[in-house]
Amino acid sequence: MKNRRRNVRIPIATIAHITPHGLQRGSEVMVRDLSTEGMGCYVDHACQKGDMMLVKIKLDLPGKNSGVIQATLMGQIIWVKLMDEEKKYAVGLEFRDMESRHPELHTHLKDLETQNSST
Repeated sequence: MKNRRRNVRIPIATIAHITPHGLQRGSEVMVRDLSTEGMGCYVDHACQKGDMMLVKIKLDLPGKNSGVIQATLMGQIIWVKLMDEEKKYAVGLEFRDMESRHPELHTHLKDLETQNSST
């Protein structure tokens, strides 16, 4: 599969809460990577490509601008892969509103992407 990502994904291990658009009940997921334009995570239930998800994430940021950032973003599922051995799904979400809705998080991740792309 060809990598079509425009930005470097930052490896991160944290928990996010995702809720399918239009529903009130969501679930916690394990985040594996994050960028200004997307997130990879593992979920315990089947999802459909194209589904919209409300993502709530809290990050403890390292580095010169360290601190805790909480963000709520809308993401669209762009790929789903069944992980047979674990009965879980790897899911890729695309964000389109991070820069306008959460400029502090966007700036921090952009800095990390730049650092990771030059190493």
